[in-house]
Amino acid sequence: MRRKRIKHIAVAVTLLLAIGLCRSCYNIFVNTEQEIFTSPQGTNTIIVQYDFMSRPTVYKKRLLWDKELWEYPGSGFMETVHFNVEWLSEDKIRISYDDKNDEYDEEFFVEIP
Repeated sequence: MRRKRIKHIAVAVTLLLAIGLCRSCYNIFVNTEQEIFTSPQGTNTIIVQYDFMSRPTVYKKRLLWDKELWEYPGSGFMETVHFNVEWLSEDKIRISYDDKNDEYDEEFFVEIP
């Protein structure tokens, strides 16, 4: 009986370690970069992740899984670009991209629930 319990615990720990390893390595293959921003009063934290085409996706940081709030609607960029994040209030941000030639300037507003 005692051996059976130890065996079940060992299997559960191994399974949890495997899930944790897969979860931590997932971002290596999907995203190239991520930035973390905290609201001025510290109540909200967002993560901006860029994929291999420099398309940003905004997530609200939560305890286990982050909630996707917004995804860039365009097709992406040929070079590495970064979007500016500005907190307008505790639950609203402005994400903007300023091109050097002012040809492809974009601005988006994201509400944080």
